Amino acid sequence: MPDISLRPMTIGEVLDRTFSLYKSNFWLFVGISALPFVLLLLLNVGMAAIGSAASTVSEPTNLVSPFSVAAIGGVIGGALVVGILFLALIGATQAATIFAVSDLYLGIPATVRGAYRRVGLKAFRVLLLLFVVGIVVGVGFLLLIVPGFILLCRTSVAVPVAMLENTKVIRSIERSMELTKGFAGQIFLILLLVWVVNGVAGAIFQFPFLFIVTSAAIAHKKVSFAILVLQHLAEFVSQVLVGPIATIAFSLMYYNLRVRKEAFDIQHLMASMDATPVPSAPSAA
Repeated sequence: MPDISLRPMTIGEVLDRTFSLYKSNFWLFVGISALPFVLLLLLNVGMAAIGSAASTVSEPTNLVSPFSVAAIGGVIGGALVVGILFLALIGATQAATIFAVSDLYLGIPATVRGAYRRVGLKAFRVLLLLFVVGIVVGVGFLLLIVPGFILLCRTSVAVPVAMLENTKVIRSIERSMELTKGFAGQIFLILLLVWVVNGVAGAIFQFPFLFIVTSAAIAHKKVSFAILVLQHLAEFVSQVLVGPIATIAFSLMYYNLRVRKEAFDIQHLMASMDATPVPSAPSAA
């Protein structure tokens, strides 16, 4: 059972708790985050197989295409369908991770199935929210870059708000702006750490294969199908391992801000006491 003491945390404590929660529930978070990237892995391997077949089956004269126009159209259409499904799964994964963090933070057992069971159509709300936030932050980056970073930090807990408070898109953004007021600097440190971790993971798992593929392209040599599969597997591993960290951190930061600004710890304690059954008084003899 994780430490569930609800109290204000420093930024260092938020980060420490993020990694300790991830480490102690590693398979839970990996299980949640793997679903969309399994689909992406299958798509990438399939596209690599098609590309490899196209380069080996084609006639030497290059006058005969191994694939018909209808087949190519079917592949493109299938890729679009898989892409839409991937986005939906990304939304579901974000929501499920937030629910799992919330349960663990409040001392409730969490499972992969239980976390996904609570998602439902909220996955599409996550996607819409990320789209709107992306537009807002993008406009901020157009205004001399700095406003973009500020808006990125101020909207960082909008998705946890939407999931845990069941609010609509605009209200979730407004609520995030309220909670993060005065804490943009701390949130920027979390973003910076997430970027560093993503970069390190990508370098460790993907750089060797990217080097091989790039070197082959420069030398005008064909890359074997096996190398392409290994490249996509390395990308899959890095995405699954790093994917949950940002969501865990910002979910914890959401609760930390509520404890600091709204005394959520006292509210939760009072609710727990109210939910505890009171022993019945002994009957008078």
